[in-house]
Amino acid sequence: MLKVSQVAKLLNCSVSTTYQLIETGKLGHHRCPGVRVSDEQLQDYLESTRRGPQERIATKRRPARQTLKHIKLPV
Repeated sequence: MLKVSQVAKLLNCSVSTTYQLIETGKLGHHRCPGVRVSDEQLQDYLESTRRGPQERIATKRRPARQTLKHIKLPV
């Protein structure tokens, strides 16, 4: 069982970000004396964040720019 600070180091993020993952339900945890994350729960979270090659390509594309229409102001 890992402490939240240990999980944060493994995920290379802050402790507060790790608590956010726990509160939103994205990262499973146990409440014993303190909050603990098992190795299995950490692996499940990492698997859920894994993206396939098609998803990586899709996220690199930027949406088309919208052109602004001219606005006529009253004189």
